[in-house]
Amino acid sequence: MKAVWKKLNASTTFWGLAFVAVAASLPTFLRWATGEGYETAANILVLVGIGSIAALGLNIIVGYCGLLNLGFAGFMLIGAYTTGILMKEYHWNFWLAMLASIAHGAFWGIVLGIPTLRLTGDYFAIVTFGFSELVIMVARNWDHVTRGSKGYPGVPRPPAFDFTWLSHAGIPGAENFKIEFTIAERGNYWYLVAVLLGICLFVSHRLLRSRLGRAWQALREDEVAAEACGINAMWYKTIAFAISAGFGALAGSFQSTYYTLVDVKNFEFMTSVFVLCYVVLGGMGTVFGPVAGAAVLVSLVELLRDSPAKYLAKVMGWWPGAQEKLIALPWVPDMRLMIYGAILIIMIRFRPEGLFPSRSRSRELHELGIGGVPDHETLFDLRSR
Repeated sequence: MKAVWKKLNASTTFWGLAFVAVAASLPTFLRWATGEGYETAANILVLVGIGSIAALGLNIIVGYCGLLNLGFAGFMLIGAYTTGILMKEYHWNFWLAMLASIAHGAFWGIVLGIPTLRLTGDYFAIVTFGFSELVIMVARNWDHVTRGSKGYPGVPRPPAFDFTWLSHAGIPGAENFKIEFTIAERGNYWYLVAVLLGICLFVSHRLLRSRLGRAWQALREDEVAAEACGINAMWYKTIAFAISAGFGALAGSFQSTYYTLVDVKNFEFMTSVFVLCYVVLGGMGTVFGPVAGAAVLVSLVELLRDSPAKYLAKVMGWWPGAQEKLIALPWVPDMRLMIYGAILIIMIRFRPEGLFPSRSRSRELHELGIGGVPDHETLFDLRSR
């Protein structure tokens, strides 16, 4: 047991250091690789971070517990408005407002979870969808608090990290060491969202390997059998819903300070669908899968705002005639959703378990027959492997 524990700790440390190294070097690499397009690339990077946090939150409900939540954007909207109102109207510190948003989202997760978690399947999904629509309707009609459909502008940006005081300690160049969060320095936003994403990854990893995570997985596989073994399904599901909602509120909170605006249109039903796609594409029930799914799909949607032919035209500079024809090809931004959908259909057909699936899910979808057991094996043979 000690050897296994040491191996797990070594693996966690390795991947943690790898994440820090990649996160720290990405802005520098993008500045070198994209040149004048750095700000666009940095914007996509930040949006990937926000989408990854949201996907990790939804993965707790969908991946760990096996419940379909179609109203996740409602918790993101709660977090966004909570942070915006507290920072703008009551002049709260960014960090305190973010913590309050997480707590507020978790509270509504519990409020929604207690009466609805007795439902399963389609009924549960419909109730979560209804909750999200209710939150949106309240935000649109509570004009004197949320400004309704006009949106809530003027959300303050996070405060700068000022390390210029290190110059007094004789550290050269420290007088210019000040990290500010402005529209001209989107890369600094990435460092901040990377810290939050790293915390969420660590929490998700520890939850998955904890007693709590194993109880969630047992409920996902067979709720009746899990309850027969003494697992309180209602209690564990409520905890999952609260933590998931807290993650969603965190994503919405950061998004509000990044855009300096809370707009209901950014948190409608399709937002819930997109976050669900991140989880499914990356691999449900894993830690890294939702992040990979968010990285692929968010980047794809943002890059396809322009015609793919334009990117190809940049490579075809040696053939001016072909370059002109490629640039002249018609393109409507909404056409990106067609490509988006085609990719998802291809993934569902050839790799339904996702890009980075868990071993059990990959085995269920590719190796096992009807009922989860190959035709030539018994349950005893399967368990003895």
